Amino acid sequence: MIRLLLGRKSCVVLMIATLSGLMACGGYRSRGGPNTITTVRLSPGGSASLTVGTALTFVATAQNSAGQAIRATFTYQSDTTGVLNFNPQGVACAGTWNAPIYSLCSPQGTGTVQVTATAEGVTSAPTYVFVHAPIDQIQVGLVAQSNPPPPCSGQQNIPPACTFTPRIVSGCYTANQPQTLKATAYSQGQDITASVGPFNWSAVTPGVVTLAPIVNPTTNFATNQATAGPSAPGLTQVVASAAGTSSQPYNFETCPVQCVAVQVGSSSQQSGQTSFITNKGTGESLVAWAVDVQGCIVPRPALTWVSSQPTSIVAGNASTGCAAGTTCTVTTPLPGSASITAACTPPSCNAGFPQSANNLVAPQPVYPVTAISGLANGAAGAFSVIATSTNCADSGNINCNVSLYSVSTSKNTPGIASAMPFPPNSMQFDIGGDRAYLGSPYGAMVGNPGNFGSGNSAFALIPAAGTLTGFVTGRVLAVAPRGNFAVFADNVSNPNYVYVVNGSSASSPSSIALGISGATAAAFSNDGLKAFIAGLDGQGNHRLFVYSAQQALQSYAISANAPVTGINFSSTGAFGFLNGGSSSSTISVRNTCDNQLSADASNTQPTLNFPAQPLFLKVLPAGNIPISGLNPQGLDVLIGVDNTGIDLVATNASQAKTTVLCSQTISAGPALAINNHIDIQQGTFHPINFFVSPDETQAYIVAPEFGGVLIYNLLTKTTGRILLTGTPAVPNPLPVSADMTPDGNLIYIAATDGLLHQVSIFPAADLQQISFPNLPNSANGFCSFATATPSCALNLAVIQP
Repeated sequence: MIRLLLGRKSCVVLMIATLSGLMACGGYRSRGGPNTITTVRLSPGGSASLTVGTALTFVATAQNSAGQAIRATFTYQSDTTGVLNFNPQGVACAGTWNAPIYSLCSPQGTGTVQVTATAEGVTSAPTYVFVHAPIDQIQVGLVAQSNPPPPCSGQQNIPPACTFTPRIVSGCYTANQPQTLKATAYSQGQDITASVGPFNWSAVTPGVVTLAPIVNPTTNFATNQATAGPSAPGLTQVVASAAGTSSQPYNFETCPVQCVAVQVGSSSQQSGQTSFITNKGTGESLVAWAVDVQGCIVPRPALTWVSSQPTSIVAGNASTGCAAGTTCTVTTPLPGSASITAACTPPSCNAGFPQSANNLVAPQPVYPVTAISGLANGAAGAFSVIATSTNCADSGNINCNVSLYSVSTSKNTPGIASAMPFPPNSMQFDIGGDRAYLGSPYGAMVGNPGNFGSGNSAFALIPAAGTLTGFVTGRVLAVAPRGNFAVFADNVSNPNYVYVVNGSSASSPSSIALGISGATAAAFSNDGLKAFIAGLDGQGNHRLFVYSAQQALQSYAISANAPVTGINFSSTGAFGFLNGGSSSSTISVRNTCDNQLSADASNTQPTLNFPAQPLFLKVLPAGNIPISGLNPQGLDVLIGVDNTGIDLVATNASQAKTTVLCSQTISAGPALAINNHIDIQQGTFHPINFFVSPDETQAYIVAPEFGGVLIYNLLTKTTGRILLTGTPAVPNPLPVSADMTPDGNLIYIAATDGLLHQVSIFPAADLQQISFPNLPNSANGFCSFATATPSCALNLAVIQP
């Protein structure tokens, strides 16, 4: 320790090896050394706006020539002390301080003041302080343009699918139509804008508009105006502020997307190719265009890409998908088929609009007119079959402990049994196979498929407040495509409930309860934005309920007041098809956009009539269907199975030509080359499931009357059959549950002989029958109580995608 004597002042300096020199005491700096001040900076810098009678703290810092901070004593100066004064600590008063206490700032004059800070003869750059009267309000408006640019200037080659009559909505702007906004400040009715100085501009949703303050080239200060550049489609509130006062929000609208077109390959809008057939392991490039309500191509739409079967055809990265935008590369790790869409889904696209069906410029999701149909051929892939029993749940035996098995399609051995917390009554996977949801009358579960058969914990119970058990109860009706949400219906408890489960965290799921009774069907839209749920209201009327995380629950009358038995969405996602809910065998069509019954410009609803109400219904994108007479650019072919045969209806979609909220209409497609109903000449049967091959040439119907699988070739119009192999104990087993692998090569059937049958399509045969060992301390392979009534038997087989 060294004591240095400097005149009458002294200080003690602790020497540390890492220091290159000594800090000086007081305000002294040795000239030319590292402690010499070369720069003083003042904050706030540039400019500041201050109301008379208010105070603002300034902070000065000093640096040497190397940019290192130096401690210093600063003096703050105002060049107009009649308007602004400082106290010794650097707090500025827009008026006069009550020196020497400096506790009260009294208003004085108004004007522009230059403020600086000085240390050891070095002075900062000035900050200009605009002192003004109190601001009562700030108003924001447009500056009229003498020659505004027309929309779409310089654009050509609008995709044919999106050639439509634009709305020409006033008040929205396309990317080539920047606007000038101005802010006006008032004090007691007087315009004091000139004395306020620069304004700050902000947008609630920054992506919708870019705000650039307009700078006065003479003073180099921002003015009260800003350039608003339309950016991403949407509506946002713009706010201007000064001196702590903000304007009323100004609504700025970048024209929303009204039409989306997708195609394969070339970026030329004119190719129009919407289907591809390839071999697994190859990729395809997809392109999308978004067209706004004024008929202009949108340069930066945040489109969401979705594949209906990501196990076989992946849109972008397997875990994160394609980045939001207009291009996407799909990969084909396994054989199979899928429809791929690029949707403009709020809130990422068409952001910020009020969710109001009565506002014509408040768009909902926008889907492509035609989806892309993809088919990948190749050798069979490996999947897992989940096998278990629902007997305990159906019999009401909570004390019956049930296990499930995960059976690999490549080995066909049961593996280790995974015990479940409660007996299940239903099970569904998401389309990627990442989550399983299991219903139960005692406690629904989220399953982690990676832990099935591993001996590790595989299930999480789903809590539900206000229930007797404390858990969600009921059957699983629907799972969102990405597995983050699921719908369960409890039609047993009094009162009934529908639960929407958030399984984003598989280990800690949550739920909300909806007062819907007697729910019969549910489905999530392709983009997961909303769920259609069919059930009863408080008066026992059949209704369609629509759940969305962005809106309150909505409900709509079902005209015939009959139960809906199934819900499917179109390949594009634009329409929901309701099977049932009618006194006839008509399939009703709802817009996904606004949930209303679909209708064309003349308010005519499409007629999708079936000869009989389908017991099962599937939606096939038209692009790869090889049936002559079908338009490959049509929307979808609906294929159903009733108790006598197969039914087909082709549909077309088109871009609406008038000012309507939803941008598409649907109609029955061209006449089919085959009859609407195909009598398969098998009498009356009771299907338990049916499937369509990935190339959409064959339908497979599993029914007890067939003793296995009936195959109908849609091209040759011929039938075949695959019988289940029997045993001496059960020579003619019958199917009770069935599912098909995504590549279309295998059907697994749980049969009345207690075995899991591996049925091959090529060759057409029951190749293998899989048995299950008894659980420890049990005479049963699935339940720990072998004496349960009814006896616990294999009756649920589900393929993990």
